[in-house]
Amino acid sequence: MPKEKKLIAMLGGGQLGLMFTEIAQKMGEKVLILDPDSDCPAGKIADEFVNAKYSDKKALQYIAENCDSCTTEFENIPCETLEILEKEINVFPNSGALKIAQNRILEKKFLTEQDIQTTEYFEITSEKELDSLKNIKSWPYILKTSTFGYDGKGQIIVNNFKELKKAYQVLEASNFVLEKKVILKKEVSQIAACYDDRIIFLPISENIHVNNILHKSTVPAKISAVTDMEIKNTTKTIVNSLNYKGIICVEYFIDDNDNILVNEIAPRTHNSGHYSIEGCNISQFEHQVRILTKQRPSISELKNSSVMINLLGDLWTSNAPDFSQANKANIFLHLYNKSLPKVGRKMGHVTIVDSNLGSAEIIADKFYENL
Repeated sequence: MPKEKKLIAMLGGGQLGLMFTEIAQKMGEKVLILDPDSDCPAGKIADEFVNAKYSDKKALQYIAENCDSCTTEFENIPCETLEILEKEINVFPNSGALKIAQNRILEKKFLTEQDIQTTEYFEITSEKELDSLKNIKSWPYILKTSTFGYDGKGQIIVNNFKELKKAYQVLEASNFVLEKKVILKKEVSQIAACYDDRIIFLPISENIHVNNILHKSTVPAKISAVTDMEIKNTTKTIVNSLNYKGIICVEYFIDDNDNILVNEIAPRTHNSGHYSIEGCNISQFEHQVRILTKQRPSISELKNSSVMINLLGDLWTSNAPDFSQANKANIFLHLYNKSLPKVGRKMGHVTIVDSNLGSAEIIADKFYENL
């Protein structure tokens, strides 16, 4: 006999699954983690841990029998997995939204169909299509694999056709998008909690990337009220067009002409939303739990200005960082309990909250410099 359905299933046991599990358990919920990595962080604290591939039929049947709802930690889950599960239980995001978000070609086409401005791009699905781009005049561009790219992986900046051909060989994929490199004024992201009948927008974060990996998010973003509203309206169009339920993040570029361009859609909680754990009355992870358990929506309000800085494995190259100043007053440290530090690997983050954004930024930068 299957157990009484009480569990929430999370596909993926990395840091997003870990923080979701921590908050869900504080809210009185029980979480099942499915992950092929036996050493994944979330699996160590989950109420149940299923160590299996995301396509494992027995594991999916167990989830269907023992969970009321299911969500994902990242977008590179097989769509077939969600298609199997959504026949039996509530699954957010839906497989259709995931299919679009995990493929840059489909994502670009979707945005174009909604008349949403994105970066200029070319689709490349063969070497013949590659050769048709010989006469591009305005370099540089960024060659990106259509799937399985994140944190700068699967992409190379190219400054001419010769570099493009070389990058095409190096990346070893069959489908690509070639995006015009934007002259950026800002990068921002909008997280939305999408309930059955209401969309709750979290405060927009302003983001700085180093080596294509998010380094710092500051909230509130230094943008105009008009820009803020345009971003929210565009995000709402995306959500409604995808028939989306769950947490979604839309990343935006603001270029040197103040054009607002959608960079990409992330159908999940997001690194740039980690500030919300301490910075908001309701975090992105709490919204995720509320949606999955059919609770009523509530507004997320910014309690204090917030700065979030990622802590990468680079900090552990010689000795462990000195975190002695963390968790004092307005400094909040989160470590992800990963076994092995690696260069570029996200090992944790720190959030600083303050009534003044400038003060929060000074404290955050000083803390990071002293690690």
